Amino acid sequence: MRFERSGIDMKILFITLSNIGDVILTFPVFDALHEHYPHAKISVVLGPKARHLLERNPFLGRIYVYEKGATLKERLRWLKDLRREKFDLIVDLRNTMMPYLIRGRKRTRPALSFQKRGHKRDEHFNRLKQCIKDILPAKGSYAVHADKADRAGALGHLLGIKDYIVVAPGAADHRKRWPQDRFAKVITYLVKTCHAQVVIVGDKKDGRAVQAVFHKLPAGVIDACGFTTLRELAVILKGAKLALLNDSGIMHLASYYNIPVIALFGPTDPVHYGPWSARSLVIRHGKSLDNISVEEVCSALDAFLNAG
Repeated sequence: MRFERSGIDMKILFITLSNIGDVILTFPVFDALHEHYPHAKISVVLGPKARHLLERNPFLGRIYVYEKGATLKERLRWLKDLRREKFDLIVDLRNTMMPYLIRGRKRTRPALSFQKRGHKRDEHFNRLKQCIKDILPAKGSYAVHADKADRAGALGHLLGIKDYIVVAPGAADHRKRWPQDRFAKVITYLVKTCHAQVVIVGDKKDGRAVQAVFHKLPAGVIDACGFTTLRELAVILKGAKLALLNDSGIMHLASYYNIPVIALFGPTDPVHYGPWSARSLVIRHGKSLDNISVEEVCSALDAFLNAG
């Protein structure tokens, strides 16, 4: 089936995932769809955690939130609502029966378990290419739209600084968190030895952990951990010159904006889930983050900063 790229009435349903990091790994697919079909109405299905990241986006149609705890009756009503839209194309990265139940005119095929796996971002894009042979990676980023209020909120947290390093000491899984006291030592090194401006980011849970070691940090460090919205966080990341992070959703968001990244990895395989910025470094020694020393991280930061 052939679609006209200028078809303003074309309806696309983009079915993405649930966790914030997993959703961000699918953003290049959304971007490619938008550039390939710039006048199409693209709606999205996703889990509730990442909803606020995509809200108020002029490039999106409707946002359909997939609730795992919904009753059978609620799910059937939800699917009926989707079917009523009569989508021309359904791109399903969740790998479900949803496209067949919704009955789109064209849809991606289910992924097979024996298919070769690489980085998740590339795996998602290859699924799209199976459906649309001539689609190309996007030149721009459209999945997150920061409006005037988002930008003003981010600037309020930055307190006027423009040349800064982002540090994100949190992660959803405790096994993916490098010890907070080591982060504190690295931040102290960045401020006192490298004379860098540091902005700490993360969610409210990360903020509580940061507060436990914040008294050990030098003056001038900006603690925005737990105080930003997801879109304000996106604005802060886009303006950073470097990001030091655990394996987390924030790491993937920094990669999406092609910010230089130093990522600290433990149990997760970085071949499939590592940073994807053009300039990035993974530090990993086995499956335990305890094996990563403060000295090694400081040395990596020196190398990045001295290289400009």
